[in-house]
Amino acid sequence: MIQWRRLWMHVPWGVAGAFLFLYSAWVGATAIALMIGYEGFNDWRKKDSSYHDILGIVHGFVFASFIIWGAGL
Repeated sequence: MIQWRRLWMHVPWGVAGAFLFLYSAWVGATAIALMIGYEGFNDWRKKDSSYHDILGIVHGFVFASFIIWGAGL
C-alpha cells in the first residue's frame, strides 16, 4: 500500500521543480534529477521505501506542469 503521507510530503519538491522550469529548463531538470537521484540512492542503500518519495516528486511535477500549461505560462 502506498504511504500517502510520505508521497504528499514530497509533492512540493516536484512543484518547485516545475516552476524552476519557468526560470530555466536546465535548473528545473537539474533540481528534479538531483532529488530523484538522492531518493533513489536512499531506497537502494537504506531499503526504506524511498520510492514513495520519488512518486511524490513526480506527482508534484506533473500536477504543476499541467497547471502551468493550462495557465499559458
